[in-house]
Amino acid sequence: MISPVEIKKHEFSRAVRGYDPIEVRNFLETIAAEIERMGESLRNQTSEIEVIRAELSAFQRMEHNMREAMVNVQETLKDAREGARKESDLMRREAEVIAERIISDARKKGEDVRRELETLGHRRDSLARKLRALLRSELELIEMLEDDEPKAQPIPQVVREVNGIPHEG
Repeated sequence: MISPVEIKKHEFSRAVRGYDPIEVRNFLETIAAEIERMGESLRNQTSEIEVIRAELSAFQRMEHNMREAMVNVQETLKDAREGARKESDLMRREAEVIAERIISDARKKGEDVRRELETLGHRRDSLARKLRALLRSELELIEMLEDDEPKAQPIPQVVREVNGIPHEG
């Protein structure tokens, strides 16, 4: 590529009927100035392109990093969801085990209470039978005593105490 300085310094050979040297010189200087401006513009644009390329590269790295971060966030979120699901499943299973234990304990206690009620019922029935038998024997004793002694005689002290009759004194 020809430089503006080369254009300015270029000399043409002279011919008899050639171009006007001043006009050629002015034209060459105009072209040299224009090429110089274009070269400066080209250097500025090249410099701007380098800056833009550097910025583009930085943005591409940022985009890459953001994509990686997004993938990591998605994986972390997926892991967190999976962990939460597993933890909730574990908690649910633990709650079910505890509930089963509570129900089992309640059933056992209910059965114990039922057996105790049955035992108490049997003891009540047995006590009632014994009391009836005792009362019958006491009544029989009273009847025997009444038949053997005159009616005016007092009831023996032992019978009075067993039957809860107050002591005459």
